[in-house]
Amino acid sequence: MNIQSINLRHSAIPISVIDCCVGKGYRQGESGSLPDVDIDYQSDRRQEVKEYLERRYNKNGLQRVFSAGTFTTMKLKAVLKDVARIHNVPVYEVNYINKIIDDDSMDYTGLFQLAYTNKRVKEFIMNYPQVIEDIRTLMGQPRSSSIHASAIIITPETKDGKKMECFDYLPIKKIDDILVSEIDGYSIDDIGLLKNDCLGIKELTKLQKTRDLVVKEYGDPTTFLDIITNKLEDEKAYKLFTNGFTQNIFQFGSAGMTKFVMEMKPTCIHDLIAANALFRPATIESKSTENYVAYKNREKEPAYLWGTYEIMKETFSLLVYQEQLCQIAQDIGGFSLAEGVHLVKFISKKKVDKILAMKGKFIEGAKNKGCPKEDIEALWHMIESGGSYLFNKSHSTAYALTAYLGAWYKANYPTAFYTVALEYAKDENISSLMAEMEQASSCKIVHPDINVSGVEFETDYKKNEIYWSLSRIKFVGTESVNLIVNEREKNGPYSSIEDFCKRIFRKKLLKLPGEERCPVNSRQIKNLILAGCFDKVEGILSVLERYAALEKAAGILGFEVSETDFPPEKISQHYFWSMLQISISGIGSVDYRRVFDNSEFKTKLRGASYKDIGRCFQPDMDGKKAAICATVVEFKEKSFEDKEKKKKNFGVLTLQQNTETIELIVWPENYETMKSQLINAKDHILLMSCMVKWSNFSNQNGLQDYKGSILEII
Repeated sequence: MNIQSINLRHSAIPISVIDCCVGKGYRQGESGSLPDVDIDYQSDRRQEVKEYLERRYNKNGLQRVFSAGTFTTMKLKAVLKDVARIHNVPVYEVNYINKIIDDDSMDYTGLFQLAYTNKRVKEFIMNYPQVIEDIRTLMGQPRSSSIHASAIIITPETKDGKKMECFDYLPIKKIDDILVSEIDGYSIDDIGLLKNDCLGIKELTKLQKTRDLVVKEYGDPTTFLDIITNKLEDEKAYKLFTNGFTQNIFQFGSAGMTKFVMEMKPTCIHDLIAANALFRPATIESKSTENYVAYKNREKEPAYLWGTYEIMKETFSLLVYQEQLCQIAQDIGGFSLAEGVHLVKFISKKKVDKILAMKGKFIEGAKNKGCPKEDIEALWHMIESGGSYLFNKSHSTAYALTAYLGAWYKANYPTAFYTVALEYAKDENISSLMAEMEQASSCKIVHPDINVSGVEFETDYKKNEIYWSLSRIKFVGTESVNLIVNEREKNGPYSSIEDFCKRIFRKKLLKLPGEERCPVNSRQIKNLILAGCFDKVEGILSVLERYAALEKAAGILGFEVSETDFPPEKISQHYFWSMLQISISGIGSVDYRRVFDNSEFKTKLRGASYKDIGRCFQPDMDGKKAAICATVVEFKEKSFEDKEKKKKNFGVLTLQQNTETIELIVWPENYETMKSQLINAKDHILLMSCMVKWSNFSNQNGLQDYKGSILEII
């Protein structure tokens, strides 16, 4: 049994599933094992679930609810290091051997197999036999214990007619007032107790917040249940997957998965369910993902084996789910449902003897049903080879429905969706999220405003504008933001920088005794100005005018605007202020075309014209020259050996134009002459003539130098 809860508040609470299973305390049915109750909840409400279970089952003076323990075990490298220290083995020798060992989960036998091929490992074993002997008994032993992230166990109230507590079934300890088992979850399964995986999922919290905003701002009361029962055919939602706009959609946000669904072009929920089951290493290696795309897009015709059409028509003749294998075993092989479940388990755990024992029964059953001999052989081969990596369809369906909910809100209420996505986004993901927002919707992020912005992102739903958060500005902490917002709410909007300073720094400016310490300081004021917070109240129309606002604040508060921080030759440059805003707040845009047009680099350029990064990604640009102006956000020096076994160094740079990024490779021929400039180029603007080349590694266009490339760093 595998049940995924979409939401705790607006769909039926599946606690009843636990209620139905608790109290049995024994294995039921032919399958010989208890069901695995697997329920996901909003991360911010999991504690409510735990408290409910404790209220529900810890009654009549009995303690029946506890959390599962989990253990980390002693692995080869750690054991080797600890034991070698006891035997006074030189540290450098142990460190060298540990570097040779790639797989830290290697067992004792594996160490000797490595010694057979590696001379240094063999010498170490011969020189320190007692160390090797001592690690044998320690490997795999528990090293430390903790509390399982999700598993909650509820023991039966009675056993053999006697009232029982959890302490009567297994050893229990207390960690920070939480009851935790001394044994892990697998051992609890062996005892025969019911394990409930109640996992808190952040994505469900984000979905709930998005829905709350949609109800509040747009008056749409549609529940999650309404969407997954009546609105599963929204073309706009599926088009997001086809266009690759999958950021912040549950289980579909990775680059690999995005590429897969773009190729698949999903048109129904069954495609999303299959995508979740298919996008895993084993299925990619077996070419199931590739074949699904080909069948789905009618590039190839699926071929169905005898009796499998109804079972496999949703997956175009491909064996994708564990349920399909069970049904084939039942409908064609004459197995019972429980035997089909056993077959899945035996194949996944590679129990060869038990698999072979079932093979004869399958062949005989299929023959009796009238299945042709060649199809029987093909079916068994498909079952045996694919059974080890098949996915549970109910699990995949729950994930796909959750993903579709996100896509539905993203397609129909993008401003609400992106508001929540930005609230939870990590700093390194902001730029890519903003880039997608510009392409996929009409909403946009605007720089912070001292009279609108707060601790979180603030959104104007009429204009579809999301105001940047004050707390995301460097050195501006939550305490300072709260003071600014509270003063604004209490005494009205700020009318100017002067008004702001007088109200926030009242104690300092008027020299009043007895008031609380002010958490806002002059450095924060500088950063608020540079981030654009005062542009509206000061009537600033160009970023260049922020210098006058800085001087105004400095005159009021008495801080210095130094030439070191604001060089005279740069304060008249538009890009200088834009880059300051980006570095201070994480939001802003540089007019790179303007920088290029005003540079001396443009006069030196031959045979290439200016191109935006977005234009470089277009397929027709492959093999063409382009002049690039962008900020260097990352630089790495890498190397390779040429045909003569000589080491060659080259540079790999990540370039950014506002929300677009691209990789630039500078090969050894030019790298030697450009290295001195490139090595210190991070966070500076680069101008360079490049060649656009398709990369098989990243499956998109990239940049690289060519023989006549020229470079300038600003």
